[in-house]
Amino acid sequence: MSMYGAIALFVKTPGLSPVKTRLAKELGVETAEAFHLAAARAISAVINASGKQAALHGFYAVAEQSALADDLWQGLPCLWQGEGGLGERMSLVYETLLRQYDFVILVGADIPQMTVKHLLKAADWLARDEHARFAFGPSIDGGFWLFGGNCNLARNLWTEVTYSTADTGEQFLNKIDSLGEVQMIDPLQDVDEPLDLIHLHESLRCLSDPIPEQLELIRFLESLSLDFFKGFGYV
Repeated sequence: MSMYGAIALFVKTPGLSPVKTRLAKELGVETAEAFHLAAARAISAVINASGKQAALHGFYAVAEQSALADDLWQGLPCLWQGEGGLGERMSLVYETLLRQYDFVILVGADIPQMTVKHLLKAADWLARDEHARFAFGPSIDGGFWLFGGNCNLARNLWTEVTYSTADTGEQFLNKIDSLGEVQMIDPLQDVDEPLDLIHLHESLRCLSDPIPEQLELIRFLESLSLDFFKGFGYV
């Protein structure tokens, strides 16, 4: 019997919510918003490509209820993240999709170097049997860029984690570790600060088979002011 999974990409809508605020402070709101949208396009394309190789259906998890029909989010079906902090919102999206699918994967919009291989590894693990299983992709900064599971999780498990700290990933991993088997996915670096764009550029250029939207993102990063790159000794 085939197992069907859902993958939700968490996004915010420029003009309705602040986007990449630390980037915006250094590079301007327009650049930060353009990066968010370019990264989201790249990830949604990776999700769609994954769905052609596995029973994996993609969704945008949109921060603003009023933006569910926004033209920006027409590439995938949309659902609302709901109210509250990140823990509450991830819990709602996860449990909502788990009512319709055998397993659910959540990803953020600031790891556009993720690949089909990463997502298929998580999906294959979660679909393999009926026992409780989780997939976990740690971020270099101590958080996590991917979480997947095939069983219900109590809301307080999500909400008792302190997010955006150096041990967020460790806290979350400690909570799920005793509940089922965990498959680790490659650690990747997300984008919070301007310097992270340098690392992202390098990661994208190292991909063996980048999709067109990732190539487009490389061009976007290279279009940023040379002064920005020179400031970090990159050129």
